[in-house]
Amino acid sequence: MKKHLARTLLIYATLVVAAIYVYPTIGWMTLSPEERTARLEAWKTEDDKVERLSAWEEATKKVRRWAMCDRDMVINLGLDLQGGVQMVVGINIDGMDPEAKQKKLDIGMTESDILDEMQQQVLQTIERRASEFGAKEPIIQTMGDRQIQVQLPGEQDVERARQLIMKTAYLTFHIAAGPEQTARVIQNIDTHFKGDLLKRLQRPAPGGDMVMQIPLDQIDYVRDLIAKAKEVPGLIPEGFIIALGGKPKPWDQQSYGIYLLHEETMMTGDGLTQAMARPDDKTGGSSWMILFELDSASGRIFGERTKANIDNPMAIVVDGVVESAPVIRDQITTSGSITGRFVREEAQDLAIALNSGSLPVPIVEEQTGVVGPRLGAESINKGVWSALVGLILVVVFMPIYYRLAGIVANIALVLNAVLIIAALAYFGATLTLPGIAGLILTIGMAVDANVLIFERMREEIRNGKSLAAAIDGGFAHATPAIMDSNVTTLIAAVVLFQFGSGPIEGFAVTLGIGVCASVFSALVISRSIFDFFATRKWIKNISMASIIRHDSRIPFMQYRRAGAIVSIAGIVIGLGLFAMRGNDNFGVEFSTGTNLVLNIRSDQQVTDAEVRTALTTAGFVEPTVTEYESEGEGAQNRFMVHLGEAVTNAEGGESTISSRVQETLKPLAGGDSAKVEIEKEDMVGPTVGRQLKWDALKAIIYSIVFIVIYLWFRFELNYSVGAIIAIVHDVAITLGFFALTGRQISLGVVAAILTVIGYSLNDTIIVYDRIREDVKLYRGRGLSLLEIMNRSVNETLSRTLLTSGTTLFVVLVLYFFGGDTINDFAFALLIGIVVGTYSSIFIASPVVYYWNQWRERVKYAGKKPDEGPSQRRRKKSEKSSSVENPA
Repeated sequence: MKKHLARTLLIYATLVVAAIYVYPTIGWMTLSPEERTARLEAWKTEDDKVERLSAWEEATKKVRRWAMCDRDMVINLGLDLQGGVQMVVGINIDGMDPEAKQKKLDIGMTESDILDEMQQQVLQTIERRASEFGAKEPIIQTMGDRQIQVQLPGEQDVERARQLIMKTAYLTFHIAAGPEQTARVIQNIDTHFKGDLLKRLQRPAPGGDMVMQIPLDQIDYVRDLIAKAKEVPGLIPEGFIIALGGKPKPWDQQSYGIYLLHEETMMTGDGLTQAMARPDDKTGGSSWMILFELDSASGRIFGERTKANIDNPMAIVVDGVVESAPVIRDQITTSGSITGRFVREEAQDLAIALNSGSLPVPIVEEQTGVVGPRLGAESINKGVWSALVGLILVVVFMPIYYRLAGIVANIALVLNAVLIIAALAYFGATLTLPGIAGLILTIGMAVDANVLIFERMREEIRNGKSLAAAIDGGFAHATPAIMDSNVTTLIAAVVLFQFGSGPIEGFAVTLGIGVCASVFSALVISRSIFDFFATRKWIKNISMASIIRHDSRIPFMQYRRAGAIVSIAGIVIGLGLFAMRGNDNFGVEFSTGTNLVLNIRSDQQVTDAEVRTALTTAGFVEPTVTEYESEGEGAQNRFMVHLGEAVTNAEGGESTISSRVQETLKPLAGGDSAKVEIEKEDMVGPTVGRQLKWDALKAIIYSIVFIVIYLWFRFELNYSVGAIIAIVHDVAITLGFFALTGRQISLGVVAAILTVIGYSLNDTIIVYDRIREDVKLYRGRGLSLLEIMNRSVNETLSRTLLTSGTTLFVVLVLYFFGGDTINDFAFALLIGIVVGTYSSIFIASPVVYYWNQWRERVKYAGKKPDEGPSQRRRKKSEKSSSVENPA
């Protein structure tokens, strides 16, 4: 065991760290809402009163919080799984600056154009705020022509959400006081409050910008203290204000700056026309700067004021928060630059703050409340239990088929799940339905890795190897295939995370984490368990069941033309139906729809599932129904309903959607439609905006490019092209089945299709790896490429069927018992897995064969007949006739 000491220590250390991060999530889920609220309030009180702690006291506090299931270490859930705060803000176009409005009218814009522009500016600003706030996958969409709807997942504090959304987003420039003057004012405040301020601050870092810093854990208390200081006359000098810096970036010192600013503004953002981030040529491009432009009137005023303050720091303030305080080096008129030690991301963020900081119209709060999970509590419970039942079936099947090796696989599978949960908690990931799709894929890949290893071990035992040699050989031969399939999936996950956004990003995080955990559990943990058993002689042989004969010779490649014809026909018919349906292919998240807030007056409790079922039965396609609780009112039978139909009015002006909904739901109100009260009805824009669609498309294109490059490097170009064609085939067939069955594409279905891509890629690479190995082994020994490919597909057939079968265990249970809300999600996975298994045999492999044949024809074009590839193979066959045909 000495030679495995490092591996053993690595496993123990990894599992200990994983347990540390898993515990808070598991513990927090077992607490009641009242217990959670009590702990959060107690922790906030403790943070407000805490003195500066020593390193030991700080460590003790963290351990104590961890033991109480620290909320900061718990996995976040998305809006579809846990609900959150919902707000509707209105745009007060009448409050727009008359001069600014007239300028837009003068250039030919209509009142409607101006309103559309203002709505988009407000939407973009709120999106930026939600991102800075740390909201995971919020839903922000237009509502009508004068409103924005905002839903923040997991947030239950309505007041906190209100402060986030209702900020004025006003941009100003101020001259900042010097460090000596700032220090004197802070000292005065500290003295007034009996030494309660300075002990909470940090001195400026050496080489920094000489600004006092507030640690993250002290920011709330210091902010309250400064608010009290403003109420004390003379404590802050007249003509000055104290402002705090923004939330620190990951690459910054993790603290907030505190600034003393001249109250008089040098300039507001009203005259700003454009800001952009660019590399700073003066530093050779090692740092970045922000270029900005002002209109002529503002530029003239700004020029006078900046000329008078050269070498003084100028604070750029958005909503009272100092985004940056660079030093003025030259006079700034209509254009200028903001320089500093900015990295690219920081400069880009600052440019965004400048561009969207100042809103030309005020916004008003029109509606605020708390919504339940978009999938509904009953649907979530069905989905969770269905997934658990599917996984239990996998766990039961593995020991039945692989016996002792199956038990090892189950241990690795459980530890793999622990590692995934721990990693999600460590990275602060948000788990949504798309994230669950990623987990299902990684679980399937985790099983697949073990199946690959066991099938290779079976081959080694069949060849007469000893137990130790079979274990070594099994892992050695399976490792390349496992690494190639997982690396390509990891490449896709990284690219999706980098270029995607929203649910695409969430899917990428869980997929990437799952891939790393699967490889570790299969190649390190499983190997360690086998070595442990073998070293102690607890096992003397490994026996396994078999569903496919090891010497099977099914001529798959002979059916390549039939497979191509079937696939082409299926794609043409499917995509033809898809094109004919047009926008009907897409669900409520991709189209303009209607939001209703309704109240069912009934003495009986009505559930969201009952409302959803009634609406679906009546012909409303995939309605989203969530419980709704507004401030000061309970959630008894009050719901928010999102329908994928725009508001239409009857001749009398009454909404036809409202009347249809009332008629549909009247059985839940005792048969009286009047008791179904429609409190609010609004037309809303799509949840998935144009930017998210473009981000998703861009991410997928980049993923394909990088996968082609990797497979080209690891195999050959023809292999990478074959894999991509198989992926396109699988997606096209899946979309065709959706069109054929009249289903609609939702965000969950998009996640399922991404999962299909990953599964198809994994399956294809396993077959490719065996083809590559067999080509090296048998080429030149009397076997043609077609025969070698047939042999390879047959050798991997058992693994293909077992992996597909175990993954289908989970998906089939989700499809039949997971409930209506995830039925389309499970259907996409079901079709995709079946088609992905088919394409790895009948699409990907034939593409490699046909490419190879074409390449040989090009290579020997123009040569004599006896120099062609067929004659060359005949000569080689004759020369090697004395070699026994291994087939």
